[in-house]
Amino acid sequence: MSGFAGIIRLESGVESAAVDRRAIEQMAHAIAFRGPDTLQQTLQPGASFAFSLLTTGPAPQESSQPCTLDGETWFLGDARCDGREELKQQLEQLGLQITDGATSEQFVLHAFSKFGEAGLPELHGDFSFALWNPRQRKIIAYRDLTGQRPFFYSSQSGVLVFSNTMQAVLSTSSAPRELDEEFIADFLLGDPYHNPSRTVYRDIRRLPPGHVLEFSMTGLFVRRIANTPVEDVLVLKRDEEYVEEFRRLFTQAVRDQLPPIDTTILLSGGLDSTTLAACAVFLRKQDSPDRDLNLRALSVDFQPVFDDRESDLASRLARSLGIPCQVVHSGEVLPFEGWEAMPVPFPEPTLDPYANLSLSYRRLMAQNSRVALSGSGGDEVLRLQALPYLRFLYRRNGPLSVLSTVGRYVISQRKLPALGAGIRSRFLRLFGRKSTNPGFPPWLTPDFQHRLDLRNRWRSLNSRMPSQHPFNPRAYASLNDLSVASMLEFFDATWTGCAIESRNPFLDRRLSRFLLRVPLIPWSMDKYLLRRSQIGTLPDEIRLRRKTPVTVDVMLLHLASGKWNPAIVESPGERLREAANCELLDSYLRHATDDSLYVHLRPIALARWLKSTNSR
Repeated sequence: MSGFAGIIRLESGVESAAVDRRAIEQMAHAIAFRGPDTLQQTLQPGASFAFSLLTTGPAPQESSQPCTLDGETWFLGDARCDGREELKQQLEQLGLQITDGATSEQFVLHAFSKFGEAGLPELHGDFSFALWNPRQRKIIAYRDLTGQRPFFYSSQSGVLVFSNTMQAVLSTSSAPRELDEEFIADFLLGDPYHNPSRTVYRDIRRLPPGHVLEFSMTGLFVRRIANTPVEDVLVLKRDEEYVEEFRRLFTQAVRDQLPPIDTTILLSGGLDSTTLAACAVFLRKQDSPDRDLNLRALSVDFQPVFDDRESDLASRLARSLGIPCQVVHSGEVLPFEGWEAMPVPFPEPTLDPYANLSLSYRRLMAQNSRVALSGSGGDEVLRLQALPYLRFLYRRNGPLSVLSTVGRYVISQRKLPALGAGIRSRFLRLFGRKSTNPGFPPWLTPDFQHRLDLRNRWRSLNSRMPSQHPFNPRAYASLNDLSVASMLEFFDATWTGCAIESRNPFLDRRLSRFLLRVPLIPWSMDKYLLRRSQIGTLPDEIRLRRKTPVTVDVMLLHLASGKWNPAIVESPGERLREAANCELLDSYLRHATDDSLYVHLRPIALARWLKSTNSR
């Protein structure tokens, strides 16, 4: 992901211009790691910009930014535009002349010139950018709904500082480093991104996915303009039509995201990443049958802590596809290991005790590739529950429709569809098994609880919001409520610290809209659509492999082994003592033997982040 940064000053003078020049130099230094191909600084009256280029493809990219088509609107940002031919035809029908080699940045500028900000949500691809109009003294920024590319900003006294890199915004003196108490509260309650606009710093905000930011003489405004549409169930005449349309859209998504350069696929033994790998190899052979595929795989398992088959399955598939596969055994890596030795501290605290391990995989891939392909998103849109769909059928067509749909599924699959009614959870509670739903943290100090009304805040975080989707609420929520974005943002260069771009074809907007419309029974039951689409492509040991609940918790195995002690070993800082009763917390840490340990580790993760940040 290319890096960008900017400073917009509504009223500038000689002295402020010198301040901004020094500040943009610092911001350019902060984004340099993102783009090894170009590092630029541009100064305009009241506007300073920095840009670092990471060339990837397949879509052409501008080699210099900010760029413009008419001298009126200037583009600065990170964009990858998919569906280029369809968009080109649409714009040409409106009278525009689009060259065959038009860049993604040019497509954005063309679309904005014709449709304004209303056209931005209709663009396919990944976007985080700003459009600057010097004559109007106005800047409009946009981040697409998937949210794979971040956008951070700070606004103080008529000055807007922004970047896709948190460290760049922090590098300027105009962005104070006071922590945001509400973010800290949500972090300790287990949902730090409940408010998608907040960051750990009080005066730095993130632009939520699907939102635009407008900054001008009239002020700063942020509003949502993109939503996943709610569309009716898709009824096709033949079952094979669903399979054919899925193959077409998935292949299109992979083709648009697969660059011609060396690319690494994060490969497991599961269905999503193996389908992705098979499609990528097919496209490479189709485009360049006599050349090196320039594809490789990285597979991770947790051996030797337990018998993890993921890398074995992945390696065998990679061999059959003709691509090399590097295997990483991670079972010996303990929670929080390596946090003190990181070259750059995390930009924000993280709940994951193995966060550095997860990011190390991206850093390893960056040694050979600029793009990492992942199967993320498959579970969200292809492995669902039947109960909402059955309720929808009952309301629309009556009980006979429900009985007919379930009957056909039972006859063809010889099992009942997964309802998702919570029967299994209630059964386990009835027989004494602890619920996996985390409770309210017992170690929060009374003053911190009272000051931020944490009891009500916790209820709000854990309450279910009603879904707008009549028959596919879970998939719709995952694509529309911005929760997927926080997961994807974790693999951005702001976190990894290296120049590698993560792409996730399963979250392609055209594909996800189709998957939201297919009848859940049978197509979204245990990924039936995906399994059927891979007949003759994937080996049956992968294609027919059932996704079973993970029964092994690596962290609890590390705890039981005696190699890791979660209890507090250092004196906690003042910030942590304000929020948590550390003596009570220490007692819970010493006695926890189940997954409640994750709740009690939240203050430890926060304390470690504070220590690493302060030490830098």
